[in-house]
Amino acid sequence: MVEEIIMRRKFLIFLAIVFLFGLFVLPKRTLAQNTNTLPAVIPDTYVKGQVAQIVASGYTTSYGTKSYYEKLQIQIIEGKEKGKIVNINFQGDSMFGDIQKLSDGEQVVIDEKPDPSGKITYSIYEAYRLGNFWWLLAAFCLFIIFVAGKKGVGALIGLSISIAVITLYIIPQIVKGVDPLSVCINGALVILFFTTYIAHGVSVKTTVAIIGTGLSLLIAVNLSTALMPFLHLIGLGNMDVYDLQLGTGSKVNPQSLLLGGILIGTLGALNDITTTQSLTIFTFVRENPTQKFYPLFRKGMEIGKEHIASLINTLILAYVGATFGAFIYIALNPQKTPLWVILNNETTIEDMFRALISSSALILAVPITTALACFISLRGKHYFSSIYSFIFALIRS
Repeated sequence: MVEEIIMRRKFLIFLAIVFLFGLFVLPKRTLAQNTNTLPAVIPDTYVKGQVAQIVASGYTTSYGTKSYYEKLQIQIIEGKEKGKIVNINFQGDSMFGDIQKLSDGEQVVIDEKPDPSGKITYSIYEAYRLGNFWWLLAAFCLFIIFVAGKKGVGALIGLSISIAVITLYIIPQIVKGVDPLSVCINGALVILFFTTYIAHGVSVKTTVAIIGTGLSLLIAVNLSTALMPFLHLIGLGNMDVYDLQLGTGSKVNPQSLLLGGILIGTLGALNDITTTQSLTIFTFVRENPTQKFYPLFRKGMEIGKEHIASLINTLILAYVGATFGAFIYIALNPQKTPLWVILNNETTIEDMFRALISSSALILAVPITTALACFISLRGKHYFSSIYSFIFALIRS
């Protein structure tokens, strides 16, 4: 038993080395985008301030619309001008009434900008929100730990690893000019490997879930790559991608970026469904080791179908929620554009394409993981033991 645990740990170390090798060595394939130099700009300076006094407030009328305004004294609370009081006229958007008004003591973000003569002018950029957000985030973490205990701690560690991989590896590599899809594949594998083992422990059933997730991701990548030309998608259906192309010096391949985004977005839901399926099958076998493959597979699929129905509904609703404003705009249709033209738009097709590919990967993950778990739990455990022993012997030698 002790030797088996040691072999599992050695196997985990070996896989970590393989993943890290792929992470830093394999992505050096083609530069799918180039970098252009933008004209030098003088950036604005942003500092935090606090409303010291509301000198005056009320409404102004312009072209028949009322706007809320405030004359404020703002104290700068950081930077080289800390403690300085500046007078700022704040004008709200006429569409939102007084919902944007500021209160005494409220913190704001101040934009310091030089005018043509070199004099610094001050304006309110927006309300400062991060201070309250950190408290909310801390409460959320404590809530997870309170409800889920050690599993909650593991989930938070896994989440931290995912964020670290995305911010410290995936994004910097894409900015450097490496193909977004290859970077996202490597990053997704690292996230999958570490977060799954941390959250669920090193075991055969967890390894089966990882393999099932990896195979499903591979199918999703190949499926989406094959279907993009079929739908004539060029990856510019999102305004953020346009801004990336026009507003920065990096020309990122939009098609590859779209595929990488689908991959990362699908990973979480896939990991959920594969770990559940693997655990279910191994639990069935532990309760009745004499089961046959097909009846076990059929029982696992019955549970998997319920999981598919729930997750696909959740996934589609998540996409709808993220683009809810677009649905309202389509319903109002102020320009009276024909519905088929709206549906044919690349933005609409891209969103539906993401949902279809992600859902297809989820559907495929259930039979793949269920079949693999049935095979390993019934008659394939000795294969894993042989692999552990072989790798352990290689490392020890």
